[in-house]
Amino acid sequence: MNRNLPWMFVAVMLIAVAPAFAGGKATQMWRCELDDDATEEQVVEAAHEWLAAAKTMKGGKNLEASIYFPVAVNNLPHTDLLFVVSAPTFEEWGTFWDGYKDSPAAKLDKAHRDFIVAPNSALWESIKVKLPAGSAAPTSDMKATQMWRCELDDDATEEQVVEAAQKWLAAARKMDGCANLQASVHFPVAVNANGEHDLIFVVQAPTFKEWGTFWDGYKGSEVAKLDKANRDFIIAPNSALWESIKVGTTK
Repeated sequence: MNRNLPWMFVAVMLIAVAPAFAGGKATQMWRCELDDDATEEQVVEAAHEWLAAAKTMKGGKNLEASIYFPVAVNNLPHTDLLFVVSAPTFEEWGTFWDGYKDSPAAKLDKAHRDFIVAPNSALWESIKVKLPAGSAAPTSDMKATQMWRCELDDDATEEQVVEAAQKWLAAARKMDGCANLQASVHFPVAVNANGEHDLIFVVQAPTFKEWGTFWDGYKGSEVAKLDKANRDFIIAPNSALWESIKVGTTK
């Protein structure tokens, strides 16, 4: 493992595109590698320290962060966990990065290199899937997180994707035990040059029990029918299940 790379500031070859939707969150995802002796508790404590330091910086007041530990993951080499940080706007995220060098957060990155490094990262615009007023209000603490790495047909539009995601979530929440599911679509803004997907579709449940209930009822459901109907413009050849730990809370 290359320990000369900082945890949070990674030089990568980037492909930059304009943000997809006005009002979307800026979301940076780091694919991290751990030392063999590192513990989950050590990682969570380091993330708490980092976020506390980041919030003292210009543009960092409203940052949120989560750690994703793998539960069922494939085709993600050199990835022991994901560290995800979001800002409400790209302006705030840019302000934060402008002041990052030699900041308290940067110093913590250097201090943590003995047990965690992040050789790969990507910046996304995160669009939360919203349903009409009156829909079930999900809880805020999500634990089970499924991420689908999706490929789009060349003619597919971002609006088409968001509309399909809204229909999918509405159908999913009607299933027994699934009223608290949340979903978001992540469009690429600056991603590693070897990326092989056009977007990430993320669905979260407050417990793994609820997520299991969803999958138990998936076959033959309205959600499954929508997945089949949407194959003409979007497919998801790769997915992974993670346990999400929100930084600033206890596991």
